[in-house]
Amino acid sequence: MKSNKVSLWLRDDYQMLADYMVGNRVERILSLTETHIILLMEDNVIIKFSHLEDELIFDIELPPV
Repeated sequence: MKSNKVSLWLRDDYQMLADYMVGNRVERILSLTETHIILLMEDNVIIKFSHLEDELIFDIELPPV
């Protein structure tokens, strides 16, 4: 029987997203449409989610140093 495996890239992306989101509170929703949401976290990290066809894409912007 063939077992389904999750891509290592997907696991890396999940871990990176978890590192920035777990334990942090969403301070504000900066933008929200049918295809994207932009969140400002309490530590000033901006997380952008976009839905493109059958993919969910995210981008993380760190605050300036």
